[in-house]
Amino acid sequence: MNDKQARETKIVGVAAVIMAGGRGRRMGREKCLIEFGGKTLLAWMVEGAQRVFERVIISGPAGLARPGVPAFPDERPGAGPLAGIMAGLKAAGTPWIMALPCDSPFVPELFLRGMASLASGHDVVVPRRGEWFEPLHALYSVRCLPYVERLIGQGERRIITLYDLVKTREVGPELVSRWDPHDLAFFNINTPADLARAQAILAGSRS
Repeated sequence: MNDKQARETKIVGVAAVIMAGGRGRRMGREKCLIEFGGKTLLAWMVEGAQRVFERVIISGPAGLARPGVPAFPDERPGAGPLAGIMAGLKAAGTPWIMALPCDSPFVPELFLRGMASLASGHDVVVPRRGEWFEPLHALYSVRCLPYVERLIGQGERRIITLYDLVKTREVGPELVSRWDPHDLAFFNINTPADLARAQAILAGSRS
C-alpha cells in the first residue's frame, strides 16, 4: 500500500468521538456551533474525522446529531470530560475510541493515523507535552470503561487519573512533531482571540 492509498483507507476498529458537551463559557456561547470558515467548528471536526475513521459519533446533546453521525449525551451531566469518554466508550461499538475536542479544527490527518497506529498492546495512547497530557487528543480502549465508571462514581472528574490504572502509552514530542509539523494539532478555540488567530491561520493556508 502506497502513501496515497494509506491516506484514503479509513481506519476500522476505532471510532472518533467528538467531545461537544462543554458550554464554552469563555466564548460566551456554545463553542461547537461557532461559525468558522463557512461552517461550524463541529462540522470541521466531524468532516476531518470522517476522512480517517469509518465511524464518527458525537458526545453531546442529541440535538447535535448529523446525518450518519449520532450524538449521545452524558449519563452523568456535570461530571466533565470523563463522562464524555464514558459515553463514547459505551456508544461507539468499537474496541477503541479516538477522543477529539469540538474546537481543534487543524488536527492533521497524519496525527490521527499515527496515534491510531500505536493502539496495539495498550489501553490508552495519549500525547504528552512536557508535564502536560492532551487527554482530548487521545485513544481509549473499551477496556477502560469499568475504570472510568468507577472513577466517576467516586466523584473524579480528571481524565488523567485513569492513566495510572491502565496500560498507558505516552506519545512524546518526537513522534507528535513528525505527524504535526506545523504544531497545530492541539490548537483549540477557547476565546474570541483564539478564534481570530484561527481565522488568520485559515486565511494563510488558503492564500
